[in-house]
Amino acid sequence: MARKPDFIMTAGPVQASDRVRAALGGQIIFDYSEPFFELYRDTERRLKTLFKTENDIVMMQGEALLGLEAVSVCGLDEGDVVINIESGHYGEGNRYFIEKYGGKAVPVETEWNTVVQPEQLEAVLKANPEAKILWIVHCETPCGTISDLETLVKLGKRHGCLVFVDAVSSLGSRDIRTDEWGIDVMSVGSQKVLGAPPGLSAMSVSEAAWEKFRSVRNPNRHSYFSILDWKEKWIEGGFWPYTPSTTDVAGLNAAVSEYLEVGHEEHFRRYAEVARAARAGVRAMGLEIWPDKDENACEVVTAVTVPAGIDDKELRGRMLERFGVLISGSLINTPIFGKLVRIGHMGGCCDPSYAVLALAAMEHSLKEMGHPVTLGSGVAGALAAL
Repeated sequence: MARKPDFIMTAGPVQASDRVRAALGGQIIFDYSEPFFELYRDTERRLKTLFKTENDIVMMQGEALLGLEAVSVCGLDEGDVVINIESGHYGEGNRYFIEKYGGKAVPVETEWNTVVQPEQLEAVLKANPEAKILWIVHCETPCGTISDLETLVKLGKRHGCLVFVDAVSSLGSRDIRTDEWGIDVMSVGSQKVLGAPPGLSAMSVSEAAWEKFRSVRNPNRHSYFSILDWKEKWIEGGFWPYTPSTTDVAGLNAAVSEYLEVGHEEHFRRYAEVARAARAGVRAMGLEIWPDKDENACEVVTAVTVPAGIDDKELRGRMLERFGVLISGSLINTPIFGKLVRIGHMGGCCDPSYAVLALAAMEHSLKEMGHPVTLGSGVAGALAAL
C-alpha cells in the first residue's frame, strides 16, 4: 500500500485547513432552514468580494467542469462563433464543449509551454468580426502557464465580444478585476487556491451574459446544467432548483472567509514569493522550468521539466514514499504526459517552507535515481531567492 501523503502539494485538490475541515465535519444542515439560507447568502457575498464584482454569483453543485460546460450548454445558439484561447489542455478541451453544443470554435493556439500574445488574439478577432464570445483559460495548470488576462479581456470587449473566463485555478493568486475589466462570466474551482474540497463551481454572471442565456432559441431550463434555473429559482425566487450541497457550501464558506481575512494583496505577495523561490530552487538543481519564460509561469504551481533518463512516475513515487510529499505529474492522454512534474503552492501550501520541503524531497529522490544533482542545491537556491 502506498504511503499516505503528509504534504499534499499537488495542482488540486489540495490539503484543507483545520477550519475548513471543521466546517466539513459539522452536522448536515437542512437546505430549507434559515441557518442554511444565511450561510449560503453569506458565501455569495464573500465570493463577490473575492471576485471583485457586483454581478450575480451562482454556485453550481458540481466540480468546476460542470460550470464550464454549463456556459456552453446555456449560452450557445447553433453557429455562434466563439474565439477560443488554446494554450493547453483546458483551452483545447473547452473547444469540445463549444462544438458539442452548436458553436463554431475559432482557436487561437500556442505550444503548451507558452501563452497567446495579444497581437495573436487581435489578428483572430479582426478576421472574425462575427464572433460573439471570447473564451479564455487564464491559467493552464497542466503546463504551469498563465496569460495576461487584463489585456486579452479588454481586446475581446473592444471587438464587441462577451468574455467568458476560466479562472478555476488562478483566482486568488493574482489580481483579477471582474467588473472593472468587463468579464461577463468567470468561474473558479473550490478545490484550488481556496483550499476547499471539490464539489462546487462558483461563477459570476453579468447582466449581458444573462441576456445571452435568455436569448438563445431554446433557453436551457429544468436541467442540472441550467444556469438560468439558478437565476430564476434561487436568485429571484428564493428556492432551490435542486438540493444544494450543504456541507460543501459550509466548507467553501470557511475557505473564502479565511482567504478574505488575510486579504487579496497579501495573498498576491505570497504567491509571487513562493513561485519565485521555487523556480530559483529548480534552476539551482540544474533543472529547467517548463514554461518558456518566467513572465508566462503561473504562481499556483511550478512546472518542472523532467530530465532525460528520469521517469516522472518513479520520481513522484520516491518523493511520496521517502518524504511524504505528494506532487502532481502531467496529465494522462495529453502531449505533455511524462514530460513534467508540478509542485503545487495552493491553499495552505502557499508558504516558502512547503516549497523548500518539496525541493529537498525532489533533489534527494533524483540523486537516488542516479541523476547528477548536488544535495542542498535546490534548497539553497530557493532560500537565496527569498
